[in-house]
Amino acid sequence: MGRRKKKKRKKRFGHWKAVLLTAVCIWLIAEGRFYIPRFIRPPSGVQPITLNLKTTSYCHCGRCCSYNWLLVIPFQKVSPFGFRFKHVGKTSSGAMARPGTIAADTSVFPYGTVMFVPGYGYGVVQDTGGAVKGAHIDLYRPNHAWARWWGVRMKKVKIWLPPERKNDVAVEGTKGN
Repeated sequence: MGRRKKKKRKKRFGHWKAVLLTAVCIWLIAEGRFYIPRFIRPPSGVQPITLNLKTTSYCHCGRCCSYNWLLVIPFQKVSPFGFRFKHVGKTSSGAMARPGTIAADTSVFPYGTVMFVPGYGYGVVQDTGGAVKGAHIDLYRPNHAWARWWGVRMKKVKIWLPPERKNDVAVEGTKGN
């Protein structure tokens, strides 16, 4: 006699794969650059200096970098009635913040100084911070939870200075073994 026709089942969740793939692509474009680390190695043939430094952490969020939003435009207040637009993730040296970006006092550690921080890895000084003075560095983290998790730690940091300032740095009372 006759065969029964099989009913086709509707795929209820088939479109979610496309939605998920689209969401991942949008996230990679918008936020992914903040998670992709730099490849940093110290200069060859240069002996490092070891110092005990106070280390803290920051991210590119408004709480860490003190900016607000006006609809979709980030801005910073510079006076009671003045403001300037904020380019989120851009450091004071002009580079984009990524894992491996370090904020330091540029009068002590100039831009381009390579550092190795135990528990963080290699980084390059590319930023400054309002509260970063003297023997204090601020390590970039991709999100606020990781930045808060780091807290404040004293670490023995290996430092490779750029060639023009190699013999010029000495932070009193912080030299390590």
